[in-house]
Amino acid sequence: MRIPMQELMLMLEGLVRGEFMLFGVDVLTIDDMDRYWLVSSPEWTEFHQEPKLSVGSLLEDWAGLQRVLEGGTPTAVDFERLGAVLRVVSDRILEPSTSETGGSKAGRIDIHSRQLLLLLAMLVEHFQQAGVSGLEIDDMDYYWVVQPPEWTDFHKEPSLCVGSLIDDWAELQRVLKEDIVTTVDFNRLGAVLRAISERLGRQ
Repeated sequence: MRIPMQELMLMLEGLVRGEFMLFGVDVLTIDDMDRYWLVSSPEWTEFHQEPKLSVGSLLEDWAGLQRVLEGGTPTAVDFERLGAVLRVVSDRILEPSTSETGGSKAGRIDIHSRQLLLLLAMLVEHFQQAGVSGLEIDDMDYYWVVQPPEWTDFHKEPSLCVGSLIDDWAELQRVLKEDIVTTVDFNRLGAVLRAISERLGRQ
């Protein structure tokens, strides 16, 4: 499966245009979550042993991405960080924050649709200038994932599900060809960005 970097931009533009506009949202406020379950790289795509769960931090992911917006040099890990943010966007478009207090200022994130587009554009442009116009993902398909709402629930041990990068990419092609989008497509693009992060990290 070949992933052209420029197609990532077109996909995210289609998702933002379709879902943010459909729900009349320009800014998503996240003030009631931080930690989330994940299987770390490279275990997230390995199936020869039982995977170990790790904990990620949305606040740390967002802080890392802010560094890019402020002119810091993008890294491969920033694709994974943006992928995690897209998963939250998918959840929150359908189910906005239930926090009544507005959360603490230190734990509040305001995600503007234009920031998502700008971040991905900056990442893509940086790696294109480094000579990466596309990536071959030919040794990864199935991956471990904790599905919503369990992925942010720390009251119990979450169960793992299996996703498919090939299926995700095929479904995302629909966004480009038919201009039909769903909130699940943010999750799919998040998984693809994670695969890109891992592939770039190996180079």
